[in-house]
Amino acid sequence: MGISDTGHGFPKDHAPLGLPPVSWTSLWTLYHRAAAARRDPALLDDPVAVELVDRCAWPLEAWFGRPRTLAVQYLVRRARLYDAATKDFLRAHPGATVIALGEGLETQFWRVDNGTVRWVSVDLPGTVALRRAVLPHGPRQHTVACSATDPRWTELAAAEPPVLITAQGLFMYLPPPRAAALIRLCADRFPRSVLLFDTLPRWASVLGRSVLARGGTYRFPLQEGARPLAALLLPYAQGRCAVAVDPIGPYALGLRVVAGPLLRAQRCRLARRVSVPAFVRMDFP
Repeated sequence: MGISDTGHGFPKDHAPLGLPPVSWTSLWTLYHRAAAARRDPALLDDPVAVELVDRCAWPLEAWFGRPRTLAVQYLVRRARLYDAATKDFLRAHPGATVIALGEGLETQFWRVDNGTVRWVSVDLPGTVALRRAVLPHGPRQHTVACSATDPRWTELAAAEPPVLITAQGLFMYLPPPRAAALIRLCADRFPRSVLLFDTLPRWASVLGRSVLARGGTYRFPLQEGARPLAALLLPYAQGRCAVAVDPIGPYALGLRVVAGPLLRAQRCRLARRVSVPAFVRMDFP
């Protein structure tokens, strides 16, 4: 179902000017996903993102510059990893709940919807209001206007395990201690569930701020947390949960061939040393 199918346009009066800087990243990722979907052949099947940008009256190029090839490649690879893992989970649990933390204007629901999934978007109040104003909202879609680091969302989401929790593009904007606390919260509240998230090492955070938005007015509020994988995964070493790590980026295939055992390590002692953009899956007992 596209935006026009529900009568939702992209009203000019829904400007994002009142959003905090971190919420603007949802517009940046939307802009680049749409650019990927417009390629011939398309790099990502995301017609809802394309339609949303087409209806948008916002000066995205002025804010973010022209779509960056590196950013497009990174976001496509990341989206495919999240989509594949989400589809795998829904095949095993067709009517389960997916809780998308910090979802912003992500359009993953329409890329993976199996017709029975219950979808909960958790984000800051202003971002949730914008999402509901400009994207379709069906009976299986729910929103929680709450920070992902506020424990209240675990009750407001009204979901029972097993659930799939996604934090696409979220942890890189959190200080490592807060991100680690969020992992512990998910593990304690949702046993027998799965958490998906991605991380950036320090060098990639610096690159993101200095290069990816060049030509536009927006600047990324990325955190420079030291060795994010170490900070986030270390509390779950010693086999407390199953962990799988995949690299993200155009170099992913080569890294997997050269360092496959390291990147696929089920224990954190090795995986936490990887200093590349990474996609992480945690299966809680």
